[in-house]
Amino acid sequence: MNRTSSTLIACLILTLVNVGTGHATENKTNSAAAEKYGAIERQFENGFRALLVPNSKAERTAVTLVYFSGSLADPEGKSGLAHLLEHLLFSAPTTPGNHALVSEMARRNIAYNGNTNFDRTIYHTAFSSDQPTLNWLLEQEALRMHKLTITEADIARELPVVLREKELGDSNHQQKLAQQILPVVTRFAPYVRPPIGNEAELRSIAIDDVRAFYRAHYRPDNALLIITGRFDVAATWKQLETHFGGIKSPKIGPPPTFQAASRVESSDSQRSFRGDGDGASVSLFYPLRHSFDAKHVAAMGLLSGLLAGSPASRLHESLVSAGQAASVSAIPLLLRNGGAFEVTALPLTADNEALEQLQNTLAGQVQSLGDTEFSEKELERTKNLIRNEALYVQSVAAAFGYRLAEFASIGDWRLWFESIDAAQEMSLPEIQQTAKAIFQQSIPVAQLMSNRHAASFMAEKESVVSHATTGEPSAASVPAHLPETASPAVNDATATALDTQIERFSINESLAVALWPKPIPIGRVQGQWNLRMGAADSMFGKRILADLTGSLLAHGSNTLDRQKLFDRLVGLDAHLSMTPVDDRLAIRFDLPAKSLQEFLGMLIDVLRNPALPEQGFKEVRNQLQVAYQSQGTKPQVVAEEAVTVVTSHYPIGDIRREPSKAEALAALENIELNDVKAFHADYFGANGEFMLSGEFDAKATRQQLESLLEPWHSKQAYQRPPLPYAALGPGQHFIAMSEGSHGIYTAQLRRPLQADEADALALALVNFALGEDALQSRLGRRLRQQEGISYGVASKMSASAFEPRATVTVSATYAPSMRQQLSKAVHEELALLVKNGLTEAELNSAKDNWRRRNDLSKLDHDKLFAKLNLLLRLRRDMQYYAEINARVEALTLAQVNEAIARHINPDALLEVFVDAEIGATANASNEAVRGEPVEP
Repeated sequence: MNRTSSTLIACLILTLVNVGTGHATENKTNSAAAEKYGAIERQFENGFRALLVPNSKAERTAVTLVYFSGSLADPEGKSGLAHLLEHLLFSAPTTPGNHALVSEMARRNIAYNGNTNFDRTIYHTAFSSDQPTLNWLLEQEALRMHKLTITEADIARELPVVLREKELGDSNHQQKLAQQILPVVTRFAPYVRPPIGNEAELRSIAIDDVRAFYRAHYRPDNALLIITGRFDVAATWKQLETHFGGIKSPKIGPPPTFQAASRVESSDSQRSFRGDGDGASVSLFYPLRHSFDAKHVAAMGLLSGLLAGSPASRLHESLVSAGQAASVSAIPLLLRNGGAFEVTALPLTADNEALEQLQNTLAGQVQSLGDTEFSEKELERTKNLIRNEALYVQSVAAAFGYRLAEFASIGDWRLWFESIDAAQEMSLPEIQQTAKAIFQQSIPVAQLMSNRHAASFMAEKESVVSHATTGEPSAASVPAHLPETASPAVNDATATALDTQIERFSINESLAVALWPKPIPIGRVQGQWNLRMGAADSMFGKRILADLTGSLLAHGSNTLDRQKLFDRLVGLDAHLSMTPVDDRLAIRFDLPAKSLQEFLGMLIDVLRNPALPEQGFKEVRNQLQVAYQSQGTKPQVVAEEAVTVVTSHYPIGDIRREPSKAEALAALENIELNDVKAFHADYFGANGEFMLSGEFDAKATRQQLESLLEPWHSKQAYQRPPLPYAALGPGQHFIAMSEGSHGIYTAQLRRPLQADEADALALALVNFALGEDALQSRLGRRLRQQEGISYGVASKMSASAFEPRATVTVSATYAPSMRQQLSKAVHEELALLVKNGLTEAELNSAKDNWRRRNDLSKLDHDKLFAKLNLLLRLRRDMQYYAEINARVEALTLAQVNEAIARHINPDALLEVFVDAEIGATANASNEAVRGEPVEP
């Protein structure tokens, strides 16, 4: 499953990597410590521990089960075994022949994942709070702990999937180089083995190896189960005792530990590592000691913020503001056997001389921190930031449970709470002492990554090979849709109740506003503003200019400079993001209700009267240039760009066309600060959609919004750019990569259907069966579970709510040697879908999935809030969704299968393949994607 690292924001920590009756007992010391943090921890007679942290205001529940065995427990010559077993816990049955776990979790709308690093394996689930669902899930976790039935067929089925996942990681050059650095900086030899293992050793793993590892490590005395969010505490303890209390720990002794692990020495020649990646960077890794107490973790978290956590942080001022780097970061990497403090800077240019100069500058700046005193103001700012982030994490059940599991894996879950407390009490001399110990008393290991494609885009010319002669019918020849009489008249009580709670009004007839004054689970006020700009003609050629302008707003207003704005947000305990997206600025925020009035005034001041400083303009332009350059030839980026080239009929510069890397860089080169100021003056105004929910005074908020926004008009009026249906021609397009061990596949069918049409709703149901679930859908079972072609496969059906334009997309990763096998399998599955249609069981399952995601009476607040966004654009109320739900319920199997026959045509499929084994690699410009055919 997903092996990506988890960023622990609050402390700025990154982690690499026979049933009877039992009774739970409480350690009085531990119990008191746990209760201090609103937690209850108990240990059963068999050694199993459970930690419950209830939150009655939450709408979701998360279950996080951590086994304290990761890849360091892999036997010699069997690297990757722990991770392979993680996969098997989702696919191997607890009852012979019953592989229904994943499908049952999907049916209950349980989000699930697994993650293996050096020290632990985590199984993580989250769902809308429901005690019966929690009871069922706890039973399944107990069965997986001691009843898993693993066969050779299970291994044969899952091993190819793991190999496909490994290929994805092998394409990440920076990750591979970091794998070499970690054992050197920590002087811990076992870190040289990546958790996913190497191919030869993975292929040598036998059934007896897997079963022995399972018996030795998946045991109650090697596990901690954490439940966060809303649940019945008493009922949950009973379930835990019933399902886990009687599981017996094996008599083969405890799983191996690595307290006396081997060390490695490093020479001066091993203190610097170089590599070529998709982006240039300079990183310094400082070794950390091999045990962590709360004060040490707190000091490292504070140092992270002091170095790179704000616009006034030391490294930001000395490198970014000084024009020597595009951005900086500082992150402690904590593992059970030590770790490293990583400091990284992204250079403005990628040549070797620039990298070495930046390395020397960065090393000098960091080393000087041991002698340079921080100020009380800097320290207080960072303490507030850590405290606010900790409070926010505790309000999100899934993130909270995962955070505690990560800290448990390096020592104790309490360490997270204790480090937050310790940070608030830490003094400047203590911080200075830690800085000296880390940055002056050890020699860092350097990592220099060159951008191997800084000057050119490495891609082979496009090949277009016709897959079939028949294409999509034109819009005029499409058969009639299902009769709209299939939709009954609806007056949904839940929709009516929701609409009664929401106050809607408009400002200047250009900004649609929805105020929803009700308590929400995180106990804060949540807001979103899609500030929209211009029209298709007036925005022509201005996409990158809009991106740069929107990004520069974070540099403050005429009354609040960037650092004062940052400090004010921290003081208000407000989270704010402003992200340019196409022709809009997506603004999202949450904060305590008491801070709302001041926050709105500050936000609108920034939007209406931005500072747009020269220095900030240079920083943002540098950052955008580095961001585009760092895309390099990542398969996903090239695949997305290739799909745009193949499917988009809009000219370069059109706001509806995603710009390529070359187009974006060319545009950035020509933008001046005066262009930004003029764009803001002409295009920014009270346009778009504004939503607010939480406990706030709706009347006072409306008055404030109207007072501040009614005078604000954009010179260029907003008008939604039309996106009419355009047919796609069938065929296969091959895009060559310069290197990489995996490819990206994208296939599309486009149909003239609008989102609320019956045929579009029918295809949305079909998508659940086709590829919505990566494991249990038709494509998932075929491509991942049966043939091992792809680690990740999915289908998506998207349809516009504004005009008849729908797209069915299939995407997958693949090994280049399996390219044609992949295409053949997709075509065959689509052909079977057309020939036989869905089964009654598949339709019922699809409708169940639809209800879980769209039944207004069952959706949690966040999902309802997201739906409100579209309603504001459409100027509709919640009855719109109620009507669609009724229309879906009315669909029959015959109607759905008729829609399949009308709209799914495998011969009309447009396919794009991106991998390193297509043609011969050659230097070419980005425009090579549009070049002449080359046979693969």
